[in-house]
Amino acid sequence: MTVTTGRKPAGAQAGEVPPMRGDPRLRARRAEVQRRAGRRRLHRLVAVVGTALVVTLALVVLHSPLLAARDVTVTGASRTGREAVLLATGLDRHPPLVDVSARADEAALRRLPWIARAVVTRSWPSSVHVVVTERSPVAEIPVSSGIYALVDPTGRVLEDTAVRVGALALVTGITAVPRPGGWLPRQDDGLVEVAGALPEALVSRVARVVGVAGGQVELHLASGQRVDLGPPTSLGAKMTALTTVLDRVALGGIVTIDLRVPADPVLTS
Repeated sequence: MTVTTGRKPAGAQAGEVPPMRGDPRLRARRAEVQRRAGRRRLHRLVAVVGTALVVTLALVVLHSPLLAARDVTVTGASRTGREAVLLATGLDRHPPLVDVSARADEAALRRLPWIARAVVTRSWPSSVHVVVTERSPVAEIPVSSGIYALVDPTGRVLEDTAVRVGALALVTGITAVPRPGGWLPRQDDGLVEVAGALPEALVSRVARVVGVAGGQVELHLASGQRVDLGPPTSLGAKMTALTTVLDRVALGGIVTIDLRVPADPVLTS
């Protein structure tokens, strides 16, 4: 007699007849698994398409004319002018507010000659506020016949003008003068510092600030005397000494005033 032994199919219980290949129950089970997988794929596709539609709609809305930078206020640009501010930032083209970059616009504005600082803020739905702080000139430098460059305390050239500004010191002996927006050579910083250190009461009495050899500085007074300041150091003390001399000493016959040691002025006739 032949005895056949073997394992029961997985999942088969005692007395249960396992489903055979082609069994309707097996086909139904496979169909249900496929339907569930299809539904999951459909849900994922709907989610992707829905997200894409929402993003597209948002971009369309954000770039619509309703949300463009249509209202631009500019404060503090008295020397630069509103038009130059708008051109530098591109706000003259009324871009979508979402595309306005405050950091990029502020950097562009600081490249304009007169502007020292700038703050750009957006206000939805369509406003941009620009606030700038402009530089103040302390000296003017002759650059050609009848043309003078205005310079701020940092040595930045602000503007070329054909009209002299009486309240500014005239500086000569500059190595080179760049176009507006550029800076004077570093070796000329001392001349600008002297011009900026002149008290307002002395500006009208100083005909010019002159750079001489060795980094020394002279003041040529409107009354004809030459003031030897030496290097551009201890400027506060030197200006105080000069003010005292001019207020207390009759300058008739005086040729030079030596202030290299401000505590001990030397007058030479």
